[in-house]
Amino acid sequence: MKRFTIAKLAGVLAACSLLFSAASLCAAADDSFERYGVRIRGIYIMPDEKVDSRLSSLGIKVDDAVTPELDLEYFITRNLSTELVLALSKHDIMINNGGTNAGSLWLLPPSLYVKYHPLPQYRVSPYVGFGMNVVMPFDEKLTIDPTFKVHTTLGWAAKVGADIKLIDHVYLNIDAMYYDCRPDMTVAGTKYKLNLNPFIVGTGIGVRF
Repeated sequence: MKRFTIAKLAGVLAACSLLFSAASLCAAADDSFERYGVRIRGIYIMPDEKVDSRLSSLGIKVDDAVTPELDLEYFITRNLSTELVLALSKHDIMINNGGTNAGSLWLLPPSLYVKYHPLPQYRVSPYVGFGMNVVMPFDEKLTIDPTFKVHTTLGWAAKVGADIKLIDHVYLNIDAMYYDCRPDMTVAGTKYKLNLNPFIVGTGIGVRF
């Protein structure tokens, strides 16, 4: 299992390397627009959890979370960009269908997107993006099992949103994201499925240069 996880992470790193290498080769073609973007946002994470049917009697729920996010974007062309999304969130774990707080876990879910901007010349510039995410849980706690563990998982990610120009180099951003997140979890030595599949909405301010 560890070898499989390492292989997945190595694949993500290789994909990132190839993507940014391609971006560097394209960059020489046209330098007449702002290529780099940095954005700070607040996001609301809503897991759509589906727990292994063998644990259905526990009524497990994973609570929503609000957290800051950092986005780093590079424009290959006016219409095409790559974006790295970084965030960290803590989620309470509830049992009895949300009636009892039974623990918590932290999620580190970096994601990498390729985004298409069809109308970059307009003040309101919409976009769509597709990419991958690696969700790395840590500091998992469950009162009924001190050995509780949620495992790292790799999945796809999608987003849709818009950048709204406020003044030169400064933009308001709003978007929605979906993560395919289907980790395994270990409870009392037995492995179960814990599909989180969160829907995420957020807004914030970014600069380009």
